[in-house]
Formats: sequence, C-alpha cells, structure tokens
Amino acid sequence: MSSIQFNGMGRWANKTALVTGCSSGIGAVIAKDLVRYGVNVIGCARNVERINAQIEEYTSAGYKGKLIPYKCDVGKSSEIEEMFAWIEKHHGGVDICVNNAGAGCMTPLL
Repeated sequence: MSSIQFNGMGRWANKTALVTGCSSGIGAVIAKDLVRYGVNVIGCARNVERINAQIEEYTSAGYKGKLIPYKCDVGKSSEIEEMFAWIEKHHGGVDICVNNAGAGCMTPLL
C-alpha cells in the first residue's frame, strides 16, 4: 500500500482515469492508488500482461475501482488517437489523465 494519503478522493470515485505507462514503476503505483479509491482506470502500456496481473491483485484485495488494460505505444501517434477514440466510445471520455509513459528517440550523444 502506498504511503501517500489521498484526502477527499471520494469525489473521484466512479470517474475514469487514463494512466499511461501503467504496467510498471510510477504508473503502476498511481493506478493502484486510484483503483483503491474507486476510480476506474484505463491502464495504457505496451505490455498488458503485467496489467492483467495487477487486475487480479486489485480484485482479490477488494479495491473499489476497476483497472482496464489497453495496449498502446505512446511513441506512435496513430495508436494514441485510436486509444482516445476507444475511450470516448466505451467510457465517455477521461476525467483524469496521468501521462506517465516515457517516449524517446535513441541517438548517439555526439
């Protein structure tokens, strides 16, 4: 459980959040706390198998919200556009957006 305390999180219960980079690290911790407080989180990552393992953990812990996996590479604008269209169609949009995923271009420093 996170050591961060979320006062007043009840107002976000049953809202929809998008957390990019949700399969590990900071994104996974943010998603966990949001789900714990009743937020329905669309977890975006290239590796949705890790998100599926998180879903099992949150369900058995009795968390109030839901974690919904969505496979997306944020380095590809077409996939981002498809993801937001899917979210709009199936969830009516996003109330909270945590843009956590990293994207980079690997080139030689010199």
